[in-house]
Amino acid sequence: MNSHKIIVLETDKLSSLGQTIVEHFAAKEVTSVSETLQLLTEDNYRAVVFDCVNEGSLNLGVCQELLDSDVLTDTPLVVITEKYTLDDKLAAFEIGCDDFFDTTINGEEACARITKSIFHQIANHQLKSRLELANQTAHTAMSDNSDLGANIQFLLAVHDCDNLDELGQLLFRTLGRYGLHCSLQMRSLMGDKDMEAHGMAKDLESQLLTQLAANGRYIDFGNRTIVNFDRVSLLIKNMPINDADKYGAIKDNTFSLLQGLNARIAVLEDKQRLIDEKTALRKLSEDVGLVMVTIKDSYQKVMCDIVDEVENVAELIQGRVPTLALTLENERFLEDIALQAIVQTNRIFNDGLAVDEVFEKLEAAVEKSLTTVDESSHDLKKDKPSESPEKGVQDDASVELF
Repeated sequence: MNSHKIIVLETDKLSSLGQTIVEHFAAKEVTSVSETLQLLTEDNYRAVVFDCVNEGSLNLGVCQELLDSDVLTDTPLVVITEKYTLDDKLAAFEIGCDDFFDTTINGEEACARITKSIFHQIANHQLKSRLELANQTAHTAMSDNSDLGANIQFLLAVHDCDNLDELGQLLFRTLGRYGLHCSLQMRSLMGDKDMEAHGMAKDLESQLLTQLAANGRYIDFGNRTIVNFDRVSLLIKNMPINDADKYGAIKDNTFSLLQGLNARIAVLEDKQRLIDEKTALRKLSEDVGLVMVTIKDSYQKVMCDIVDEVENVAELIQGRVPTLALTLENERFLEDIALQAIVQTNRIFNDGLAVDEVFEKLEAAVEKSLTTVDESSHDLKKDKPSESPEKGVQDDASVELF
């Protein structure tokens, strides 16, 4: 059982999923909004779960009434319904619901998502307590207080980020200058990364960003705006809809930030491809080297065995000739044949020495290739992204198998 205290509100009848949630948490069941608000003023409840499954349809009126109250400002509201559409999800998110799911998920996942909402609430509380210090640090890092200065600082710093987490945190620090609360999604070959300012992802925001990623450059609903650009989607949760000039400036500035973020993600993808290619090249070089060593050893053994066998046959013939009662001419014929076989075999063996030299050159080329791959991989890890691409091309060109 989870020790977190929550309130489960059901205006009709508790669903089976709601019953599972009640059994999992230290839950208090209520049947009205007034009871819910009263309990929130009396004790520290971590979340409110609204179970409207048995009502047959989504009741956003109850949600709105709860969220309009000041006592629910810092407490996440999770809604459970029988079924919903994307418009329902957008409407629930717009009025401020923290999470929203239906009965198709199992009880374990439902409890996990409620727990995650609680953790987000705790993380947000900790983030707010450090907001003043974080803002001071962010402003100190800016060489210019203008929007252009903030964007330039971001575009300069983005080249020092080597992974998606660093990119996301840098963007959130820059967005903090504009006073924006956002959710970010980055899509790349390294995987998809959803995150909030505190570093974790929220399920509802992540689902919306995924579903609306291909629905146009800007998507406005209420005081929320989703900005999509190739590999990046940004959800802005507090757009100043009453200030047209600031509203437009935020859209322009955030779009330029996302362009820089998207360009860096593309660079990181290329860097990852290069690392993968070098790893494959190293494996291929090692395999070729192993095959070459095996072929060389087998070739040397075959050559030595042939010479030994020919010499052995010649000795047997020469040793047997005196006892065969052959004419002198036949004896000389057999001896000449045996000697000729030895001479020809030695000639072939000597010709094989040239093949040995080819094997040695091939082995040296493979060893050089492996050394070059190791050095290039090491340089790739420590090189700064600002270095010229020509150098990378030269490094790749020096890697040869033969």
